[in-house]
Amino acid sequence: MSTRVMAIPAGHPYPRALQPEGGWVDITVLPDPVVNPDDPSQWWPHPAFTPQWWETPRDIDLVHVHFGFEHLTYEETALFTEVLRENGIPLVLTVHDLDNPHLEDQTDYHRQLRLLIDAAVHVFTLSEGAGEVVDKQCGRRAEVTPHPAITAGHTTPGTGRAGVFLKSVRANVVTDPQFYRDLGAELYIHHGAEPNLENLADHIHAPMDDQTLYAAIAHHPVVVLPYLRGTHSGWLRMCRDLGVSVAVPDCGCYDSQMPGDAGVATYRTGDGRDAARVVEQLKRQGPVPTPPIIDVSAQHRRVYLTSLKSLNSLNSAGAR
Repeated sequence: MSTRVMAIPAGHPYPRALQPEGGWVDITVLPDPVVNPDDPSQWWPHPAFTPQWWETPRDIDLVHVHFGFEHLTYEETALFTEVLRENGIPLVLTVHDLDNPHLEDQTDYHRQLRLLIDAAVHVFTLSEGAGEVVDKQCGRRAEVTPHPAITAGHTTPGTGRAGVFLKSVRANVVTDPQFYRDLGAELYIHHGAEPNLENLADHIHAPMDDQTLYAAIAHHPVVVLPYLRGTHSGWLRMCRDLGVSVAVPDCGCYDSQMPGDAGVATYRTGDGRDAARVVEQLKRQGPVPTPPIIDVSAQHRRVYLTSLKSLNSLNSAGAR
């Protein structure tokens, strides 16, 4: 009988990359519930965070939370963990973000995260740096799982200017135009970004499909992540999968996400001149081979199955 895992979310590229090609034989990852019939791919806000969703019997053995809970209050988060506990469903948590990049005030998010860490039977994170923070602040030892590959490489990075991709001007992105002037990079900004940044852009672009995006990234020898906070980055992994070097800020754990990778270098957060210095350093170095593709599916399968086994053992002991 297959173990049924609900990943929150399931349809995001990261959770999908945790599974082996073709999926596991003995584990089924359930698809995201349909939140919006007009857009079936929309996964947020996930209904499983509400107690009402669990009033209907669910054939679920384990829940793995990745992200998408910042809209909840602390009390709603506590109710979610209580519902899982009452139903005997173990919680696995991956700490992607010690600081939520979309929020300026982290107070409520930190309380939620601590609550989920305490409730989880197993905690993952993506770097040793983040693991040390979880251990120090929460007293839990998080197991490090390397960020899986986002795409196969097979590209030759360009030789021109660095690139900065701004899907939107989010709360964790530098908005000071001087940063980008000092950097002298080519900007890619979606329609609807703030006007002061539009005036700096070489071109404003519509959303790109994956292949167009990969080609645009590979046009540059270096991509700069212009972040003010955050912890880990799928963009960092995607760029390195494409053989493109990346300049990352010294906040968060970006520098420890891909240890030993010469294609990643750190600049002072918010300092465009220092970012430009790092860009030139990476360009002089030339292309760096793409990082190895590490199969993390066995690691996650082990945790899912042992978490269930441990919970069943505890339940059996309590029943005696």
